[in-house]
Amino acid sequence: MLKTDLRGKKLLLVGGLNNTVDLFDLAHRNGVTVGVADYNKGTLAKSLADYAHDINAYDEDAMAKLIEDEHYDGVITAFNERLGPIVRKLADRVGLPFPFTVEQLKMSTNKKFFKHTCMEYGVPVPKEYIIETIEDIDNKDIEYPVIIKPVDCASSVGVTPCFDADELKKGFEKAKNASKSGDVIVEQYLPYDEINMTFIAQDGDIQLVAVHDRYFNTEQKSATKAPDLYIYPSRYTSVISDKYKDAIIKMFKGIGVENGSLFIQAVIKGDQLYCYEAGMRLNGCKTYQILEVENDYNTFEHLMHFALTGSMGEHVDFDPAFKKWYATVNVLGRPGATITEVRGEKALNSYPWLIHIARRDAVGHTIPADAAGTLVQDTTRIHLVADTKEQLKERLDKTNELFRMLDENGDDLILTPHNTTELLKEMDYEL
Repeated sequence: MLKTDLRGKKLLLVGGLNNTVDLFDLAHRNGVTVGVADYNKGTLAKSLADYAHDINAYDEDAMAKLIEDEHYDGVITAFNERLGPIVRKLADRVGLPFPFTVEQLKMSTNKKFFKHTCMEYGVPVPKEYIIETIEDIDNKDIEYPVIIKPVDCASSVGVTPCFDADELKKGFEKAKNASKSGDVIVEQYLPYDEINMTFIAQDGDIQLVAVHDRYFNTEQKSATKAPDLYIYPSRYTSVISDKYKDAIIKMFKGIGVENGSLFIQAVIKGDQLYCYEAGMRLNGCKTYQILEVENDYNTFEHLMHFALTGSMGEHVDFDPAFKKWYATVNVLGRPGATITEVRGEKALNSYPWLIHIARRDAVGHTIPADAAGTLVQDTTRIHLVADTKEQLKERLDKTNELFRMLDENGDDLILTPHNTTELLKEMDYEL
């Protein structure tokens, strides 16, 4: 909850993705009105916003004029790496605050920049192979398996694990075609446990605020696996806090981070961490929904506060060793299916343990046929809280029972949810 009186302020959201609509309720409860600016017409975000502007967000002159003419007090974007540098330059031009510099934003827009920054500060990363051409694959001493990725894409787009040279050559073409810059990164493939670490910076004080475990769907056969469940706190929270937190925070301070929300994705085996990606933004996991229950601190709301005032608001001390158990269900849809009906939202919202349902895709949306194994097939995120892990399992089961999505034939299009009985066995740790 914010303590500052923001009533009457006017905020411009650049890029009205479906998963940004949480901002409207957060703004309205603080007396703030929100406009959405992008070139997409008739979107869900624009239908919910107080003002809608059909404008190319990359046209800096037009955007600056819009802010001046409509008297916006702040500008913000979320969840989109490409828009970060654009909005930072716009904010500088019109004299409004934005938490990260263009150089800092390279941590999330260029995987090589992130990796080499980690190496500079002693933050562990997977081994890298420099592959610039197809010919390099035969000329380098590569220890398989490896994983190849575009340096500048998200949501696992263009990513391929490769177990021999032929697979790497195919993956090279796929990653290169998916990359906006045509650049790729090849690393050792580490099929270990996956975690996400969330950090919040408040006036130069950077804290590790949450660590969660990422569980993956194994039903569909695809080169990569899409996560279908996140559990907070992670089994590795104490390891991260004791062994790696300080080095990561030193890195963020070293590149000049003072305010904002950011995250790192990593794999871990035992107590050995390998960081492979960063986001200088809110994460798509919407950890802020969890933090609002655990800490009375909604990160999206505080980023709104920063956009309007230049401050993250009242300082909060965080402890990633949570007092309660939390889960985020990623509802994965079948590639190629069209959503024609959604059931169970009203019933779920009647339960006090339901934190939030975040629909990413509306009725009528067709899940791309090539989305298998990527977060593009993630239709909805459902956040739950419980006092015990046994209670969390029961609530996950109820969520999976009630929430349904049907295709044009009336068939269920949701991939089989994560096995909660097996999950409970894996959660062999206590708060």
